[in-house]
Amino acid sequence: MLTQLSSQPTLPQSLIERLHKAKVVVEAESGYPFQYFQEVEDPSIIYILGKWNSVAAHATFLPTRDNQELLELLKNDINTSGDRQMALWHLECDVFDFKADETSVLTAPVISLSRIFVSPTQKDAFENKFGEVRGLLEQYTKPYKVVGGWRIEKETAEGQEIREWELICGFKSIKMHMDFAETVEFKKFQEIVGFIQGSEVRHMKAINGL
Repeated sequence: MLTQLSSQPTLPQSLIERLHKAKVVVEAESGYPFQYFQEVEDPSIIYILGKWNSVAAHATFLPTRDNQELLELLKNDINTSGDRQMALWHLECDVFDFKADETSVLTAPVISLSRIFVSPTQKDAFENKFGEVRGLLEQYTKPYKVVGGWRIEKETAEGQEIREWELICGFKSIKMHMDFAETVEFKKFQEIVGFIQGSEVRHMKAINGL
């Protein structure tokens, strides 16, 4: 789940308190943890990552009185129209899941979010290729787990349906992420490029106090 706020590198304490109230409510409703992150490239963008039992469970919560009160609480902080309006994403993967011998990607100092756009005709081929090269990225990002999965909502570009793969990785720094392109392993990993139509990469950090 992603929301966008007015541009400022440091969030005021009053906003932190409002976001904390929202966190308490949605965690109680969903039964799962929620975490907040601020984009590095554009600090006005706040990412809220959470978990629901299903898309239907989330949809059931949206019109409730509790959620409407949260929207009222945050009405001066979020955009509800235009190019920078609040957007909700649902993924076919569990960002919070990790095994005993793994480290959650959400605990990394810097987290990359790559939106990878794929033609529906290349969906299976891309997923197979990513499965082949995934280990190269996981070896580089250790100890942080690599999370990847399809976005449930489908987008269109020039009238054509396009699928979106979300790739979430943890790094010690943005420089570490950029340095991956200089490794021998990256040349093999880059084979996924032949199956995609485009991509966008952003970085985010956890917000203190949330």
